Amino acid sequence: MTAFAKFKMQGLLVLALVGLVTGVGWAGAVTLVKIDDLTEGPPSIAIFGGGILPTILSDSAGEFLHFTLPSFLTGPLNTAVYTDIFEDKVGGVLSDRLLLTYSANSSFVDVQFASDPATITLPAGAVNFLNVVENGNFQFAANFDIGETTIYPFQVRSDVADVPAPATLLLLGSGLAAVCSATWRRCRRAE
Repeated sequence: MTAFAKFKMQGLLVLALVGLVTGVGWAGAVTLVKIDDLTEGPPSIAIFGGGILPTILSDSAGEFLHFTLPSFLTGPLNTAVYTDIFEDKVGGVLSDRLLLTYSANSSFVDVQFASDPATITLPAGAVNFLNVVENGNFQFAANFDIGETTIYPFQVRSDVADVPAPATLLLLGSGLAAVCSATWRRCRRAE
């Protein structure tokens, strides 16, 4: 075997190893979808890997985000999975909802996210994928996969309910105490 042939073989092996390590291959790659609802405005979406662009649908408005992503693999089953995101504890105040819907052999997956969960109507047979408590960080929310192949893992970042800090409560309490004390002294002098 010539030195040139050995060099080509080594190059192909290195390329295959890089593809395995990074997840980039000829069959496609996993594309991370991040939905950010940390701002007071409408939720935003960012997609990492695969050069995929979402198609934002016209009914997206306010705190409701509706978009589709291409599905390169097709599956024979209809699926609808949702994740509920709670403010304080699982089963407590429902804050956000993510719904993924896929129709059999479709070329796209339908994604809905809402800060007001009542705006999302769950289809018959929808399965609760996960329940999480919002913490202000990106959290795993769902996977869209066909068979054994994960195509889109979803992460969501939601606002954490505002909780007054102890210093704020101390300041408010001392202000109320001062007002009460001044009122008590004024009433006592008037007698």
